[in-house]
Amino acid sequence: MAKRKKSKKAAAKPAPAKPAAPSSLAQAFEQNPHWVALGVFIVLVAIFFQEVIFGGKIFFSPDFQAPAALSAPLQNALWHKGIFPLWTPHIFAGMPSFASLIYTPFSYFPYIILMLLDRAVSLPPMLWHVLHYPIAGLGVYLYLRDRDVELVPALLGGVAFMFTPYLITMEVFGHGSQMMTAVYMPLGLWALDRLLHGRGWLYVGIAALVLGLQFQRGHVQIVYYSWLLYGVYLLYYVVRALRAKAGREIPLMLGKFVAVFVLALGMSAMLYASIYEYMPYSIRGATSALSAATAEKGVGFEYATQWSFSFGEMMTFLIPSFYGFGGQTYWGTMPFTDYPNYMGILVLLLAIFAVVYRRQAPVGFFAGIIVFALLLSFGKHLAFFYKLFYNILPLFNRFRVPVMVLVVVQMSVAILAGIGLQRLLQILRNATKEDMRQKTAKRLFAIAGGIIALAVILTIARDAFFGFMQGLYPDRYPPSVQLQLDRQRFGLLFTDWWLVSVWVAAALALYGLALRRYLTSTAFAVIILTITLADLWFVDYKLNKPTSSSELERYLKPDQVAQFLASDTSLYRIFPTDHFFGENRWAVQDIQSIGGYHAAKPRVYQDVLDASKLGQRYTQKYYRVVTQDNRQMLEPLSLEQVDANLRTGDQKLIDFLNVKYIITPYPVPEPGLVLRKQIQSYFRNQPVQTLVYENTRALPRATMVGAYVLFNKPVEALVFLRSGEFDPRRNVALYKKPAVQPMPDSSAAVEVLEYDLQHIRLRSHAEKPQILVLADTIYPPGWHATIDGKPTEILQANHAFRGLALPAGSHEIIFSYRSKVFTASIWVTIASTLLIAGCIFLGLKKRKRGLGSTA
Repeated sequence: MAKRKKSKKAAAKPAPAKPAAPSSLAQAFEQNPHWVALGVFIVLVAIFFQEVIFGGKIFFSPDFQAPAALSAPLQNALWHKGIFPLWTPHIFAGMPSFASLIYTPFSYFPYIILMLLDRAVSLPPMLWHVLHYPIAGLGVYLYLRDRDVELVPALLGGVAFMFTPYLITMEVFGHGSQMMTAVYMPLGLWALDRLLHGRGWLYVGIAALVLGLQFQRGHVQIVYYSWLLYGVYLLYYVVRALRAKAGREIPLMLGKFVAVFVLALGMSAMLYASIYEYMPYSIRGATSALSAATAEKGVGFEYATQWSFSFGEMMTFLIPSFYGFGGQTYWGTMPFTDYPNYMGILVLLLAIFAVVYRRQAPVGFFAGIIVFALLLSFGKHLAFFYKLFYNILPLFNRFRVPVMVLVVVQMSVAILAGIGLQRLLQILRNATKEDMRQKTAKRLFAIAGGIIALAVILTIARDAFFGFMQGLYPDRYPPSVQLQLDRQRFGLLFTDWWLVSVWVAAALALYGLALRRYLTSTAFAVIILTITLADLWFVDYKLNKPTSSSELERYLKPDQVAQFLASDTSLYRIFPTDHFFGENRWAVQDIQSIGGYHAAKPRVYQDVLDASKLGQRYTQKYYRVVTQDNRQMLEPLSLEQVDANLRTGDQKLIDFLNVKYIITPYPVPEPGLVLRKQIQSYFRNQPVQTLVYENTRALPRATMVGAYVLFNKPVEALVFLRSGEFDPRRNVALYKKPAVQPMPDSSAAVEVLEYDLQHIRLRSHAEKPQILVLADTIYPPGWHATIDGKPTEILQANHAFRGLALPAGSHEIIFSYRSKVFTASIWVTIASTLLIAGCIFLGLKKRKRGLGSTA
């Protein structure tokens, strides 16, 4: 169709006048509501986390310390050696570092900017962590605004989710990736909602970008829960389309949803391809060799459901400290916790009001998703329900901590609270009958008075109230200690009871005043928002206890153990026993350990630990527990009293693992151990006697043996490693017959010429064929080997380690780490990112041409 020519009259029409500058702050808010909302969220976060943002403080929890120590040498390798680290040799005889999410540089796009800025100017350590919180508020706000919710109720929803204690706890206690993944959930829901409403290329790109960033941030369990939510939301749209007899729209919806998922996953392929590659080799995806009789995969049902929410703990929705406030005061059914699952009393009541007086379509959806997620969070306390998903949903059995799904509940309650406040405002404005307004206000005043009266009665009868609660508290300590703890728990409960009573009574009274025209609806909404902020702020403040960044610097500095070990430049490992076993801190000084902590350690190495109990009972066998003066003490045993088989088995294993030094809080009377240092070190800020023994019988990292024992079943090989037949100096357990027939050879020798993160070079000589055994964890997708430049097969040696079949003669052996999957995934990430950018560009171009409404 030819374009219509403009008339001269139209051409001569003067340009429209520029809008007048806003005459008031309120007008500015009305004209730029989204920017105002974002500004409010940023300011509130800046105030709450002012010590972190402006003071450079950090949250120094054990779960923050462990990854900080492990990532330090990997960062050094990246920035000073030019090595992109995919493997760490510092814990568990080695494990994948990128695939296990220890250190994942360049996989999260915003952090690329952070790294570049941080190298140019020194930024506060946790600045970019806490600046993710406004994303949580903005996502809820935008979703509510698209539901015709006004500015203040939408702000309330955003504030409620942004400051929900669980989200604050994630950062405070060292789970920053969990928090930064969770904050994208409502923003992703908003983007998908716009897409499913009929938007085209622009929102395909925006949704894929938002969800791609959520994928990239790397907390797989939160991502999984998010996509469960998104999938149910798609189903909700499909049902609506069927009810509206608009079934022809469903294929397009499904196509858009699949396109967004593929693009988002592709954008994060660099990360998830490695995770997926590692999964069958980690404890999260492989069955223990010691429990081969069971078909159960993943982490095991009992282990997976340790942190299950309970029906009783729903009381924390009403009273934050009903079950204590984390730490020693917590008396619920989980092993421990650091926070209450409180969402704000007015937030909860407004959400319930929205469900009861449902007027908008998504209310029913969010009510259903709350019930679903809540039931799922009960885990082992509602085992039949949890097992439905544990046994059926792909990958679901790889996850633990069912209570984590409550973040879906908290987001949904925040959204419903915004809708509930909006509904209250509508009722307030539409209530025209004066007598009805007066009667309703009178009832509200009476209820508010009753709530305060109940709090007063409980104050008067405080001793009786304490007696009742004391009957609920479990007895786990001596009477005097138990009484003090019970009083502390009750004190927290009593304070929170009064606060909750005041918040609810104030809200009811304020609504009564608004009904009687003493308050405008807007003023009422603003005050409710303020009360909600105060309510959540009071709870969050107990969690927000940052410390000086010097604590991290002190933690990462060499302790006396590391200083002593620094003089030994040979290749060796340490064995930290007892409570030291899970320590990662020595990795900072490039000290390699057979212990450590990680939630997804290699399955084969965990099998060796489980079979040997090395990390649990090494020192215990030398002592027995006795009671003196009502106190339990350790009494040393003579060597004749110690199980000889345990002593021999443990010694052979630590010799094989290249353990040259044993770090222990207790004396170990083994003849082959020589005490080299006795110092006082610190464990979790507590002074601990520390003994450093040298193991004079330790084998080098690489050895050659002239005999092997073949096994068909892993459990048999693990039993062999603890038997008297195993001698790491003479033989090795294999699952496959080697290409050569090894023979004993006293002249056989191997030397480690280079040992780096991902490159190991050895030189060997033997007059007879040998099996070379490298006491490093085997990982078939990553590690490859050559003999004199020719590729050769890496054998699974002693269940968890690497072996090579060596012909007689002199050879150069190279182990190198490379992953074709990782390399290919980088290109997938680049291609997907370009496609997403293309979708956004095309959508903006169409919008500019006036096609935005259909683009």
